[in-house]
Amino acid sequence: MSTLAELFGLDSNASTDDLQQAAVMLPDIRDYHAVPVSVTPEIAGHWLRRNDSNRPIRKKAIAQYVNDLKSGNWQQNGETVKFGRTGRLLDGQHRIAAIAASGIAQSMLVVTGVADEAFDTIDTGRRRTSADVLIIEGTGTFEARIAAAALPMIMNYRCGLLPHSSTRYPNHELLSCWMGDAQVRTSSQFVAKLPHRMVPISRAKALFLHWAFSWRSPSAADSFMDGLFGGDRLEKTDSIYHLRERLLLDRLDRRASHDGAQLHACIKAWNAARAGKKISSWRPLFPASNESFPEISP
Repeated sequence: MSTLAELFGLDSNASTDDLQQAAVMLPDIRDYHAVPVSVTPEIAGHWLRRNDSNRPIRKKAIAQYVNDLKSGNWQQNGETVKFGRTGRLLDGQHRIAAIAASGIAQSMLVVTGVADEAFDTIDTGRRRTSADVLIIEGTGTFEARIAAAALPMIMNYRCGLLPHSSTRYPNHELLSCWMGDAQVRTSSQFVAKLPHRMVPISRAKALFLHWAFSWRSPSAADSFMDGLFGGDRLEKTDSIYHLRERLLLDRLDRRASHDGAQLHACIKAWNAARAGKKISSWRPLFPASNESFPEISP
């Protein structure tokens, strides 16, 4: 591994301005080198001009990287910035754009002299999903897949958003939620053991609901999910009975039901059960067009 000073024949005590100018010229090095660089927003701006015929910039990716930089959650994972022999930026455009946009410098390992024809082989591997990250942490595959789909709902709810909002969270934030909230893991284990035949809702939604309900009453949360998935000992005036009937009928008829509508109905059924309220139909549970998302009763 080389240093900027060595590549450009600078004194070991070279000034910051000299090193910055060397970094700006680094893409012009045609030989293969790996060089650690403190990439400032100014350097990033110069390097982005080398971004020729790369993939379209994804604004969401840049916004997430900027957020990570500003919040101190930026992770050094060994990925490099790569320049071709012609000085073309081959890999790292989103990370570099985030440094330019955030105004925050970041240390990066830069590789020069990569054959430009190797561009098609860069970044073709599948990115790790949140389920992959949970599996690496020791969670079983089945449970990890359920949790990966439920964690965004839990994090939305904790942030005051609707649980079914389409907010995306990076893997390290999802993992932090998983590791930092014991109730999430308890609910995940409970939901994974529920009956597997004719499930009324997805296990991810069940995990979110069990987690949210458990903060009110763990035993009542268990009973609610047991009734919803198993159907045992339900009376025809129970809110859970009518909720289960409607959800199963939707599945049998292959009727699509909005995620928010299902969660809305489940929460209203919980609220009715907690209040001891008897109902005779599923209709009061599902939302009207102008109805706000319900609060969860204690």
